[in-house]
Amino acid sequence: MPAEIIDTPLHSDEGQPLCIHRDWFESGWPVVMPLHQAMWTVMLLSTATARQLRGDLDAVAVQVFGDDPRRAPRGLGGRGLESPLAWLDAEAVEAARSPAEAAQITADARTHRAWCEEALRAAGLPAPSTVRDLAAVMERLGIARCEDGRWSMPEHLPRPEDVLRLPETLVGRLRHLRRVQDVEPAERALLDHVTHTLGRPAQFITTLQRLKQATGFGAGRLRDALDHLATDTGEIRLYRGQPPVTVAAEDLTGQSRFLIR
Repeated sequence: MPAEIIDTPLHSDEGQPLCIHRDWFESGWPVVMPLHQAMWTVMLLSTATARQLRGDLDAVAVQVFGDDPRRAPRGLGGRGLESPLAWLDAEAVEAARSPAEAAQITADARTHRAWCEEALRAAGLPAPSTVRDLAAVMERLGIARCEDGRWSMPEHLPRPEDVLRLPETLVGRLRHLRRVQDVEPAERALLDHVTHTLGRPAQFITTLQRLKQATGFGAGRLRDALDHLATDTGEIRLYRGQPPVTVAAEDLTGQSRFLIR
């Protein structure tokens, strides 16, 4: 299958557009891998795939970023593919509002590295120490593939929890992030309807059928969006009946009238 890849507004020093796989953020890998270097590495692999570049990792890195490691993107590291992996975001530490916050950021980075390396070793993979190692790990995880010098990526990236043994708290976080991403289009359409069509009233009575006609999203997607706004963000409350009593989004039927406050 062809990779689902989109252009980004970023460009290499050679002026060529850089690409990133559409499923990269939705998959949850940015939460698992070293954030900045993993993104630049997957951009390299995505660009090689989208532009149908040929050659090994070094060859495509030269074609995408140029042949001077010092001109490689800052997020990749000052030594290009040989850059050591940075698990700690130094800029985040510098921007910390207190020594305690800086210490917490440092501790979180140390914990992140520990469970990620442990998960990779449990899967029979080496813990990466450089960007080159990270790219090799991505290949073995099925994020990208090079065959006869041609790079490719699957239409849907493997989910981290399907290929690695991750902490349960992290698995729950990944699933929550995907749920939020799944409801975002319907939520955006719903809020646009409330703001621009209805004039952002303090409260209004509606039905799922009316909201479906207004937004173009089905009842299931709308229930998910309403539930997220009511239970996760607390931006709205849902009521039904006289006198009004709170109701869960999952209990709303297509034609039942309810109040959004």
